[in-house]
Amino acid sequence: MRLNHVALLCSSEQKADDFYQGILGLRKMKSAILPSELSRQIFGVDLECPLLLYGNDQMKVEVFLADPPHERGPRFEHICLEVDDREAFMKECQGSNVAVNLVPKEDRLLLFIQDFDGNIFEIKEK
Repeated sequence: MRLNHVALLCSSEQKADDFYQGILGLRKMKSAILPSELSRQIFGVDLECPLLLYGNDQMKVEVFLADPPHERGPRFEHICLEVDDREAFMKECQGSNVAVNLVPKEDRLLLFIQDFDGNIFEIKEK
């Protein structure tokens, strides 16, 4: 078994491009519209929704373009990514106004970032 893709919500194509292409270095593989009938059947939401697919040889992220709810409650969902140089990646994020959160855990620091719509990513070094 392998993970095919992860689906997230973003409020604009520009924000998605800035993060998934600009920060994560993924290429935009597809742009499509999820028809409202299919959206209703799958997600129970009667809404036509643009979607984008970003990816590389190791991962794909499907991004639905819709205004995220303001009150989502507790957030535990996240995606964990491995990078070659965690420190350099963190500095790039800070220079691009990406929210960075360093969390002490025992004798190390966990690194979490948020995209421009609040989706959470844990960053580990390979």
